[in-house]
Amino acid sequence: MNISIQDSVSELLFREADYLDQKQWSAWLDLYADDCIYWVPAWINESVYTENPDEELNLLYLKGKQNLIDRVFRIETGDSFASVPMDRTTHLISNIRITPNDKKSIFVKANWIVHSYGVREAQTRGGFYEFTLIQSDLGLKIAQKKIILIDDKLVGPIDIFHL
Repeated sequence: MNISIQDSVSELLFREADYLDQKQWSAWLDLYADDCIYWVPAWINESVYTENPDEELNLLYLKGKQNLIDRVFRIETGDSFASVPMDRTTHLISNIRITPNDKKSIFVKANWIVHSYGVREAQTRGGFYEFTLIQSDLGLKIAQKKIILIDDKLVGPIDIFHL
């Protein structure tokens, strides 16, 4: 593995987490490709989660950057039940593993934990990230972010900054 690729990918994941924690929405959106997919599949049973976001149940499925922009708009205007009032969060990312797919994309897996605190008290959630990253003129962009929660039962609402 090329160390500079490992460093670039790790920096991107850490920056994304920091932007979410700091509520720097514009900078967070800039990390995503225009045709990105942001997907949180649902669990079917104890060991299987949904595989087709267009045909199966999802906890969250946003296709295209415009849907991320719309989500951020709802958060900023207070039109999101999951975000009023907005929780404080801290994202921890570890075990970043990289597999170059081809010259244009990089597949990344990582483990995560997000601790949030707000009016619904403290909550900690964790799971696995699967990213597909692409190289653009402006550097690495997130083409797809798949978030696998290990929880199959959620207490309280979730939004993009809880994951």
